[in-house]
Amino acid sequence: MPSKIDMPIEAPALVAVTGANGFIAQHCIAALLQKGYRVVGTVRSEAKVEGVKKAHGSHPKLSVVTVSDITNPGEYTEVLSKLSPAAVLHLAAPFHYNATNFEQELMVPAVQGSTAILEACAGIKSVKRVVHTNSFACIYNAAAGPQPEKTYTAKDWSPLTYQDGVDAPNAPTAYRASKTAGERAAWKFMEDNQVGFDIVSLCPAMVFGPFLPEAKPTSIADVNTSNLMVWGVASAGRDAPVPPTKGPIWVDVRDVADAHVRALVVPEAGGGRYLLAQGVYCNQELADVSRRVTSAYQDRIPIGETGKREADTHFGVDSTETEKVLGISWRGLDECLGDLVPQLFEIENRQLQE
Repeated sequence: MPSKIDMPIEAPALVAVTGANGFIAQHCIAALLQKGYRVVGTVRSEAKVEGVKKAHGSHPKLSVVTVSDITNPGEYTEVLSKLSPAAVLHLAAPFHYNATNFEQELMVPAVQGSTAILEACAGIKSVKRVVHTNSFACIYNAAAGPQPEKTYTAKDWSPLTYQDGVDAPNAPTAYRASKTAGERAAWKFMEDNQVGFDIVSLCPAMVFGPFLPEAKPTSIADVNTSNLMVWGVASAGRDAPVPPTKGPIWVDVRDVADAHVRALVVPEAGGGRYLLAQGVYCNQELADVSRRVTSAYQDRIPIGETGKREADTHFGVDSTETEKVLGISWRGLDECLGDLVPQLFEIENRQLQE
């Protein structure tokens, strides 16, 4: 699917960011504002508006509007059509494993949420590009097992269907199916409709990284799902076993944000699908690096089997196409955890003092 733009979308263009209160979206907004873009963020309730503004120091180039139903194109049209954004970063989507009714809580919001923003943009002539944030879950085939010989790229697709999500045996499977169905729905929409914009699909791995200074959660319970995995390792206790690794592919949130901005300024990225992944990790590596980058919490970070790695026991990833097209370079775990782990302990300490 070819690019629809031949010039970069550069500051001070207006960019809409859906799901503006989310962990990745907060970093995308910060990166856009830093580059001089004007930003309008969407959130689902009025109660979240002030939190988003505060996270960015009430920046004069940021406005925040409410879209209570992310599956309703009319709501997006109502708030965005009069603002005339040049591009949309679509990040509004559920990421949690708490669902019990998989179809209503995961599948429907993922699919209808995916196409609602595209339907709305089809009627907003100013929009030239939609950056559609998806997931490594759309690429990965969990049923194939560890596959040490396999290297996943953005050309791979999860085989999970919509019905697989409805009938899933557990929430993580339903979540992976919802992400895949949502991305497939977006590409089908683009094939079936003549529109004035193109899309860029970004598929990040497990996203780790620090919180914006003004957006730190007030309790560990409010930490986003992926960073909670880091906390589960870093706080286990010096002599405790290191918890088993779950999704062994990772990327720093700041690199994910950078990829979103790069997707606006690289015309030839249009119509492409890009894997955002620094590489593989294991929880023992999280423990080793956490111990190395912070000296204050050695009694909490497990020693485990220092130096043991799991990379040869499972699949790998190749994101060289992303590096080539978007011009991305990836932060390492030392920088990522050096910024994140002290923040997590600070959140716990503040919580204990209240």
